[in-house]
Amino acid sequence: MTEETKLYKILELSTSGWFLIENQAQNLTKEQCDASLTEYQRQGTAPERLMAVLQNDSRYPDAVTNPGYIPVDM
Repeated sequence: MTEETKLYKILELSTSGWFLIENQAQNLTKEQCDASLTEYQRQGTAPERLMAVLQNDSRYPDAVTNPGYIPVDM
């Protein structure tokens, strides 16, 4: 796998472990990942709570996000 084909995702440490910081923080090139990490830090996220890993890293599987029940105003 060449450097150009590697894709990354950004995880944030929570009380339950490492999770994708937001849906847009996946399938990133190295340059996009670096820029996103800098932006998250600029927004106030502590650097020790951020981690970039390869998109297909089996240690950090993609969790299917289910928002649960969302009430609709009637």
